[in-house]
Amino acid sequence: MSSNVVRWGGVAGLLAAAMWLLSFILIQLTSLPRVFESFSDYLIEVVLLVGYAGTIGAIVGLHALQSQSGRYGRLGAVGSLLTLIGYAIVFVATTGSMLQGSQALLSVRITGGIAVLLGSVLLGAITLYARVVPWWCGVLLIVAFPLGDFSNAIVSGGEGVLLGLRWGSVAYALLRSAPNRAQPSDAVPASAVAVRPR
Repeated sequence: MSSNVVRWGGVAGLLAAAMWLLSFILIQLTSLPRVFESFSDYLIEVVLLVGYAGTIGAIVGLHALQSQSGRYGRLGAVGSLLTLIGYAIVFVATTGSMLQGSQALLSVRITGGIAVLLGSVLLGAITLYARVVPWWCGVLLIVAFPLGDFSNAIVSGGEGVLLGLRWGSVAYALLRSAPNRAQPSDAVPASAVAVRPR
């Protein structure tokens, strides 16, 4: 079951990476909406919602993979849980904004952002310590979210590129680490098949 969770986490991470990059492109073509007046305003929010959902799936997959390591421990679980809760809060706040037709629940969104920041730093540090996935996944978990605000100051929606890289790298690590469905022990080697004379 754990290998399926890891594999699906990898697929969710790919989806998240694609949505984060798409959000960057859409924001470049229009702008990040404050009041939702057009189809493109709602489209950006839907893309972000799918990105958040994919991100949550990738976090679950990363937790499933690393929890098998003796070095992951409770701190890793806390980091995963904080990050997951943070993204879930932001998902709910974004949904509320869409339903209300304008940016709403800002304090709730900020609370979610703080949870994501703290959880990501802890999860990234434990990822570096556990050594289950490549080291650069841990580094991206630590730096991508905080650097998102700085990148937004330079290029509108720039955090989409950083988050795309972050969750794309996690997806790569998860899909590479997930065992194949057919294990070598399941297959019967050709040399073991008895050939009967006719």
